[in-house]
Amino acid sequence: MPTLRDVKPFIQLHLRQRAFTYPAQDQELGVIPLGYEPESFEKAIRAFDDRYDVVEEARVAYQGTSRPILSVSSRSPEAAATRLLVVSGIHGNEQAGIMCIPEILERYDREGGVALRVLTPVNAIGAAELSRFNADGYDINRDFVKFRTEEARLVRRTLEEYRPDFILSLHEGPQDAAFIFANPHVDGALARRLLAALEAGGTTLATKDYFGLRLRPPGLSESTPVQRGILRVWAATLGMMAVNGYAAQQGIPEITLESSWRSPDHAARVRAHVDLVLALRDELAGGAG
Repeated sequence: MPTLRDVKPFIQLHLRQRAFTYPAQDQELGVIPLGYEPESFEKAIRAFDDRYDVVEEARVAYQGTSRPILSVSSRSPEAAATRLLVVSGIHGNEQAGIMCIPEILERYDREGGVALRVLTPVNAIGAAELSRFNADGYDINRDFVKFRTEEARLVRRTLEEYRPDFILSLHEGPQDAAFIFANPHVDGALARRLLAALEAGGTTLATKDYFGLRLRPPGLSESTPVQRGILRVWAATLGMMAVNGYAAQQGIPEITLESSWRSPDHAARVRAHVDLVLALRDELAGGAG
């Protein structure tokens, strides 16, 4: 289990939106890479254009190279469907949340009444550079107050245009197992059923989050009045907010999955993300029916 010394650099990042001026690789975080290759990933995603609408939503540049941010949308009749948005790769060094996307697209039931849109990788430069940060050194997932970054503005625009009924944000962290953050609009019983699905698929659920706070039940960090107060202070004093909080402001249920970036088990890290997306799809389809 990571100690306070292990996670201190990560905790400090919650106090800074722009920690660098470039997409720095922070070696102190202890991230184990999974071998993400941007060109191969882009090719794999674009290959789904026979089944999904694949759109280049933006192109971001760094040192003479540009990278696409892609949206992948199911061709369900969206007017009649529940809409699920998956936000993938907002932190470029959290590779399981990116590398899971081809399997999700392969296995997603596009006829099941739940329309899917994926944004991936939101931090295309950070993903290519194995960095948490974008080309200008910003943590995009702290930029949902002032929207300084092109990437955060793209996520905001997607919420406005797509009008999702539920959002999943795919992340990793320094804790020793997986857990989820659930914003105030997520039904607690639903969150527990999703955790049961993760556990049934072989994912180990964390008993503590990356701040060392105990999770009861294991794997679940629910929104509490204290937590919501802290987030309001965080936004008011430091001008920072994550997708989770921004979705809450918009009245949209949002779950953030945090698998463990310390695990060398590629399959297990990716599996947690795939299983959660598919389990939520099934839950939303059942509710819609």
